[in-house]
Amino acid sequence: MAQIQIRCPSCQTNGIIEVDDDALKNVTRGLLAVYVDVNTICKHSFVTYIDKNLIIRDYFIADFQIEIPETFPLEKIEDKEILKSELINLDLIKLNLPALLITYVLKSIFIKKKIVLIFEEEFLYNHILNFFKYITQNTFEIDISIISKEDYNQNSKIYKENLVYDGTEIVKKVKKNINPKKLALEKQIVHNFFSEADVNSSLILLRNNIQKAYILSKAIVEIIKNRKNDEKINILKISKELEEIYQIKLSNQYLDFLIEIVKYYFEIDVPSISQSFLDSI
Repeated sequence: MAQIQIRCPSCQTNGIIEVDDDALKNVTRGLLAVYVDVNTICKHSFVTYIDKNLIIRDYFIADFQIEIPETFPLEKIEDKEILKSELINLDLIKLNLPALLITYVLKSIFIKKKIVLIFEEEFLYNHILNFFKYITQNTFEIDISIISKEDYNQNSKIYKENLVYDGTEIVKKVKKNINPKKLALEKQIVHNFFSEADVNSSLILLRNNIQKAYILSKAIVEIIKNRKNDEKINILKISKELEEIYQIKLSNQYLDFLIEIVKYYFEIDVPSISQSFLDSI
């Protein structure tokens, strides 16, 4: 068993964890996700991502009780070309895009915001763009620019409508648009991506979870558009309709996640779960 010193990303407490040798042998590419449970080194739980050289690449705090619909009819997309390393090198993506940054970018996409990513390594630009284009293929439209710090400082006025990220640092206006405490679903989706050992499978898993969010939120939009003129929007009734159509179970937390997408990406105002509950009484 390999011993690795880690630090809690919440309280900065240091501690030692043990990692199974067999698990490390499988980390020929990408990262090994190690879940650190409550009271292992402190009162917090989190995930640490370790590379094959036992170097800690990232920490991530997420709510691991989130339910994402699993059985779901998804559109099949041809993977052979996009998964070639010259188009998307997933090792580079997982080693250079922290989990929290991907979380914020996904949230920005879901609320239909223009995005600027500041990176100095130009060789990453195409891989990053291809990565986000692939995972949103045939679903969410994206507007992502990748520029250097110098370019941003010289042309910051051009990007006044964008959400700007420098690594995981929030550079501009993100807190006005994104509540860091309301990213549970996005964090779970990203954690699933990093936790899947097979790099190609992890990419497809990520795309599929994004596709689910798009299909279900768009279905809500269609149901709303097709309702009778005098019929009130009741998200609980719509949720039941979706469960019957797609043979799935939607938790309230996932439904809240879909409501935000409908509200900000599709720009349709939807009552909250609690308001719909009161309307149905």
